Amino acid sequence: MFIVDFDDTLFDTQALKQARLEAVQQLGVSEEEYWESYREARNSHDGLFTYSDERHAEVLGARGYSRDEVLFQLKTTTGDMLPDFLFPDTIPFLQDLKKYQQPMILLSLGNPGFQKLKTEGAGVNPYFDQIYMVHDTKRHVLEQLFARNDVDNTVWFINDKVAETKDLAQEFPGLKPILKKSDRSSDEEYRQSGFPFFETLKQVGEYLQLHIPPYESR
Repeated sequence: MFIVDFDDTLFDTQALKQARLEAVQQLGVSEEEYWESYREARNSHDGLFTYSDERHAEVLGARGYSRDEVLFQLKTTTGDMLPDFLFPDTIPFLQDLKKYQQPMILLSLGNPGFQKLKTEGAGVNPYFDQIYMVHDTKRHVLEQLFARNDVDNTVWFINDKVAETKDLAQEFPGLKPILKKSDRSSDEEYRQSGFPFFETLKQVGEYLQLHIPPYESR
């Protein structure tokens, strides 16, 4: 089984954020205001992920900008442009994973509505057997998956976030994590994780080819 993260693993989320910054800067929003409003829109008071185009527009609207104009600008980055934010090797990587004929799970943390918008728009959903969007923690989904009777093979967990992966691997010893590097963590953090980590998905795929026994790829 392959459990794959979306943001910063398959999808260049940092590039999307930059594009959204540039879009609202056309309305006079400063970089500082953008990031402050992004952080405010991202989480509710109880820590749940709430980010969406509409939520960010509301936050900037409360700062004196036109909510409708902000919403229009944000939506220019989440339409036909979304496939452009996939990493160059994302689709070949997913195509190669399909060849193993093992269950493929997309597990994404964030506001489910906004995550669905991104994954569908980027075109990755057809590669996965099941898709989970969670706004609190991935733990609940892993509990469900490990409780299933058909989890016989290795459960590969492909993610970019070091701390999250360490916590989940400790709780679910059956996970075999592989980290795909992002700029959000330092090289030292990746090295100290103890997990294999790679710059590109192509390298992740090459690692899997070396470590999946033939009987698992039938």
